[in-house]
Formats: sequence, structure tokens, C-alpha cells
Amino acid sequence: MTVETYKGVDGSSLSSTRCSQIVRVYEMLDDFGDGLITYVGIQELAESQKIFGSTAAKSAIRTFFPLLKKLDFVNYDGEFPANKCFTELGTQFVLVCRALENVSDDMKKKNEVVAKLTHIKHSIQKQGLINMYNNPAYKSHNMWLALKLLQRFRVIHWNEFLFLLHCKEVGKSTEEALDEISRLKDQIEEYEFINEKEEPLPNTCYSYIRSFLIEAGLIESLNSSISTVTEEADEFFHAIKL
Repeated sequence: MTVETYKGVDGSSLSSTRCSQIVRVYEMLDDFGDGLITYVGIQELAESQKIFGSTAAKSAIRTFFPLLKKLDFVNYDGEFPANKCFTELGTQFVLVCRALENVSDDMKKKNEVVAKLTHIKHSIQKQGLINMYNNPAYKSHNMWLALKLLQRFRVIHWNEFLFLLHCKEVGKSTEEALDEISRLKDQIEEYEFINEKEEPLPNTCYSYIRSFLIEAGLIESLNSSISTVTEEADEFFHAIKL
């Protein structure tokens, strides 16, 4: 089987490293104040200040800022005041990420604090995902296919996601594809998916989506290939009409 195209993936998720970088960008723009800046200007300023240490700031920002925009965490159209780049929801996300960074090992009730902050972070990410779903520009994002698959089966092998993409490419509806996955569920995990060069598809076809859903508290990994939905996902599925 071959998946010829794969559209709608972001080359980033919201890992702890990314969250730390997002905090650094927010602080840089906050220091810049209400001076006008552009998206390219943010990249250049971050590069000049080496806010990520040895990591190339321009490249990193180009990697994760599009995802932040989809979630309505940032707005960087045209020229704008630097300290207005992050939206109210984006600012809330930054504050909780910064709070998690500042949790120390000797803090009283550390585990309780981390659990509470993580729950808040999950809630903000899920609201961002709802914002993204409600934006017509992102209606074709493959995130929704992954979520429909998880909502239907609750435990999935990620080969089933690749099979769903294949079914969509050959003209089947999402419901037809899900029904076929149901019939073939015991077999699909043994399939090998290849590209037009007859090479195995890399897991980057789904790894960023999977990572984002883990970081949002919606799924957990049972192993490197299988994920299951969490209790938080049930509440989320009631809030969004896939």
C-alpha cells in the first residue's frame, strides 16, 4: 500500500523543550514592549539574542509558530506590537509552562502542584484544539482523522491511521474507511506502508499528531505503536463534534 501525499501535519508538538522555547519567545517579546515587529522580525530578534542558546532560533520559531497560530495562541499577521503577539489563551499557556519549569524538587507537595499545573496545561491545549477545529482554514487537517479514529476504537495501532489516509486518498469516505478498519483491525498492524519510491513511510506521518495528543492529555501510549484514549478524552469528545 502507498500513501502518496500527507498534508496538514505540523513539524512540531508541544514537548517540554518546545514549551521552554515558547516561554523564552514570550519573555523576549514582553521585554520588547509595544514596539512594532513582524513575524520575520521575531525570528531575527530571537536569533540575535540567541534566546535558545546554540539552537538556531529562526529555524525553531518557523517550526512551532504555525502550530501556535492554529491553536490561537499567537497572532502574527503583518506588523503588530510585540507584546500583543500572544493571545490571552497563549499567555495562559506560557504562564503555566513557566510555572511547571519553576517547580523545584524541594517544593512542598511537589507532585500535587505538578499534577494541578499539568491539568491546567491540558485544558488550555484542548481549548486551543477546539479553536483550531472551529477555524474553517484548518478543517482538512489530519488531526481530525486521528481523533475520529480514536473516538471510534479507543485503542489504535498507528498503522490504522496510515490505512485511513490511504482510504481517503482512493476516494472512500471517513465512515467507509473506519468500517473497513473495523473489519481488518487484526491485520492492519502487519501492513507495510510505502511511498512512491517504494520506501517505508517514516513515523513522522503521525508522530507530531500523536505527541500533541499525548501532551494534551487525550491519549497514552501503550507501546511505540499503540495508543489509547484517556478519561480526559471522553470529556473532550463531548465538547467537539467531529
